[in-house]
Amino acid sequence: MRALVTSILFAVFSAAAFAQNYSIEASGEAYIRQSIEVNWTAADDSGNMIEIRPLEEGARRVAYSYLQTNPEYIEAPEQPGDYLLVFTHSGEVVASQPLRVVMAEATITAPATAGAGESIEVSWTGPISRGDLITWAERDGESIRGSSYGYVGNSPDGSRSLRAPADAGEYDVVYRTGSTILARAPVTVGSITATVTAPASIHAGGRIEVTFEGPENSGDLLTFSDRGGEARNGIGTYTYVSNTTDNTAMLRVGETRGEFDVVYVSNDRVIGRSPIEIVEASVEIDGPGEVHARFLFNVAWEGAGNAGDMIFIADAEGNSYDYSYIDPSEPVVELAAPEDVGDYSLVYRTRGGEVMDTEPLSVTPAPTPPGELVVTQNRAALGSGDAVEIILDASGSMLQRIGGDRRIEIAKTTLTTLVNETIPEGTGFALRVFGHREADSCRTDLEIPLGPLDAAAVTSAITGINAMNLARTPIGASIAHVRTDLAGATGQRVLVVLTDGEETCDGDAASEITALRDLGWDIRVNIVGFAIDDAGLEQTFESWAAAGNGRYFSAVDAGGLADAMTRAVATRFVVINVEGETVASGLTGGDPITLPPGDYRIVGGDREVSATILSEEVTTVGLD
Repeated sequence: MRALVTSILFAVFSAAAFAQNYSIEASGEAYIRQSIEVNWTAADDSGNMIEIRPLEEGARRVAYSYLQTNPEYIEAPEQPGDYLLVFTHSGEVVASQPLRVVMAEATITAPATAGAGESIEVSWTGPISRGDLITWAERDGESIRGSSYGYVGNSPDGSRSLRAPADAGEYDVVYRTGSTILARAPVTVGSITATVTAPASIHAGGRIEVTFEGPENSGDLLTFSDRGGEARNGIGTYTYVSNTTDNTAMLRVGETRGEFDVVYVSNDRVIGRSPIEIVEASVEIDGPGEVHARFLFNVAWEGAGNAGDMIFIADAEGNSYDYSYIDPSEPVVELAAPEDVGDYSLVYRTRGGEVMDTEPLSVTPAPTPPGELVVTQNRAALGSGDAVEIILDASGSMLQRIGGDRRIEIAKTTLTTLVNETIPEGTGFALRVFGHREADSCRTDLEIPLGPLDAAAVTSAITGINAMNLARTPIGASIAHVRTDLAGATGQRVLVVLTDGEETCDGDAASEITALRDLGWDIRVNIVGFAIDDAGLEQTFESWAAAGNGRYFSAVDAGGLADAMTRAVATRFVVINVEGETVASGLTGGDPITLPPGDYRIVGGDREVSATILSEEVTTVGLD
């Protein structure tokens, strides 16, 4: 071997004898995959490269790096042994030195036992070379493909959590550099189970309360499966157990009848289940039978109604007219009769498209032409016990432009105007934002906790918000936090969700909204869709808002967004006739309401005004 090294060095130095102005200097020993610092000098800065070559004559280089900075760095090979560090200029060897590569050392510490899928804390020491990682291996064997892992360079303190394999057995936690395992710690992974308690049956489209006990590992969820089978989509919704409180969750089933299971899933394994049967739902509607053209009227319904179901008017050709999504807690919807007299039908249709009931509706001419009522207000009628929370979407799609301005900047300007000119100072106010902190994340942050509105302070906070490219859209998770965000309010609560896209974090906003209503609060959930070009998504937002006792507002530009946000926090009013009957409702600043001529009272918040509606005239009153 010594003769071979001498021969190679002689050839190298002979070839570089004329290049006395080229040199390299580096440590003569490195551990495997170490980043080696190389200092160098050269008469010509172009065409220079360093290489690591085996000693065998004619062997191919195992690493190389172009000389661009001084010092330059090159990674040692993963195989221990003797090598040459070679300096080439324009492909010709001009300098070299011996390099010995030795095995690196590492240690790893982990708990002796863990449950399947459990996150355990692991610590280590080691070379921390580029790409070094902590992962799982078979006991005294090779790394397990697809198992949990983490790069050591991302944990400066030398520790991190690592998720155990899904299957019970004997494993090692290992420190790996390249394909070489430097250290291992044995871990026995035990099996895990969970218990799930759910109702024995539920009507199609309904919601159920589920209680559970389980390991609550990261990513564990509750969902549905075929009877005795694996979890699958299409039966109902799901929720991560980390998003639940008191080991209780609300799930919604689909409209497919049959026998299924509610299941607890950990690491893609069903570890607990409870049988459930989805049975046929029944809903009946009760309309007035006959209404005057253009007039508002109420339709009552009773039965197993669900969020997302709607009642609408249709003619004999199947054309649809006014419609309203039901609020499961309100057995009445309000519709406006068509302008043309004739025979129509009232139709109850589920969110899945199934028609549950129909009833005839006759539209007749009004004996006296109606008039219109417009109700205005300069500032929302909100008191110190009331509260407004804004959930702002700052995900990557909000970086798109409208008329030269980014959506997020338009939204920030709109919110600044809203808190300075529309929401009264001192009103309870909270601001939650998602998408502005981490890319590819479902993080949601309460940027302004509930407190009396300080317009200047809120304006300053809004200024500092920036959308982040590739951030995701956790609408459901954000709404889930509202129960704690607004817990301190004592009066009415108004939640406004401003978003430009669909849920992308597997949340179930409809169920979260219904859960808010189940708290018994006086709450309105309004959804503002900004630059939404998907009619189906807008219908989904409409159904969410209806389930939240609120409205959906669509905005396509800056002016539309300002109007939508103003209406989203506007005062809700009712119109009462001389007989004391509530005949209409609306929001201040909203569309005109068609009414028969006569005297009315308009009541909104703690304010009341009178109005006389004249035939074919518009009457405007203010609630200020």
